[in-house]
Amino acid sequence: MESPYFYNRKGHTAVAEGNLEKALDAFKQASSMDPDNISYLDSIIWTIEKLGRYSEALQYYDKLISLQPRNTDFRLRKIDCLRKIGMLNAALDAYNEVIDIDPYDPELYWKKADFLRDHENIEGALLSCSEAVRLNPENPTYRMGRAEILASIDKFEEAQSDYNYLVDHDPTNPEIRYDRVKVLEKLGLGDKALEDMLTISKLRPNDQIWLQIVAEFLEESGYAEEALTKYTRLIELNPTKAEFYFFRANLLESLGRKQESLVDFQKAIELDPHNKLYRNHSRLSPTE
Repeated sequence: MESPYFYNRKGHTAVAEGNLEKALDAFKQASSMDPDNISYLDSIIWTIEKLGRYSEALQYYDKLISLQPRNTDFRLRKIDCLRKIGMLNAALDAYNEVIDIDPYDPELYWKKADFLRDHENIEGALLSCSEAVRLNPENPTYRMGRAEILASIDKFEEAQSDYNYLVDHDPTNPEIRYDRVKVLEKLGLGDKALEDMLTISKLRPNDQIWLQIVAEFLEESGYAEEALTKYTRLIELNPTKAEFYFFRANLLESLGRKQESLVDFQKAIELDPHNKLYRNHSRLSPTE
């Protein structure tokens, strides 16, 4: 009679050959001969999930968990399986069970918050995320997640507090500053928002994406001359990008600098001659 090790090895050989059904039969045979072997059960689950049969995997997760009931990794993997087959209430119950096992692990609260947020339980997500922050206040992911949730439910002052913490601890991160800008604007703190945007342009002076974001913000906020400087810098960095000339042309036109705007419109057309928007603007822009 062959040993369970023989069937386990046979299963892995079948996996390498791409024959998952054959591998599953072998892993099940190994597990039937040694039913408490974690490795064999894990191989069965892996293979079943690769075959996309998630409902079938659940019974093996239950067996795995019964052998190691305090193993949170097994429970989290089962939750992923439950989510894939749409058993969302069971998944939420499973999150609560895993938190009961280790109530001082902030990552468990964070994962639950992420789940609740995905399924539009925003208040529940906020509670779980706040618990993750309480247990590990220095984790930027938890802070950012809570700030985003707070902003999404118009709790802008609380969101600002989290963003302030994040900026203080990572002052050279433009993404965090830009997220704070959106909250500052909601609070009517335009001067502080402007300060953040100008800081971003200093942090990323040659980054075309960030410079464009800053330029558009400045233009929309009424800082036309400052925006013009940023558009000019974009053209210096990428003189063959038609839309940068188009952006600057529109701004110049709004400032009454018609002849300069026409030059930029014509340059945009030269670089992108098939763009109807550029051509139409050029015709509409009167010469002096």
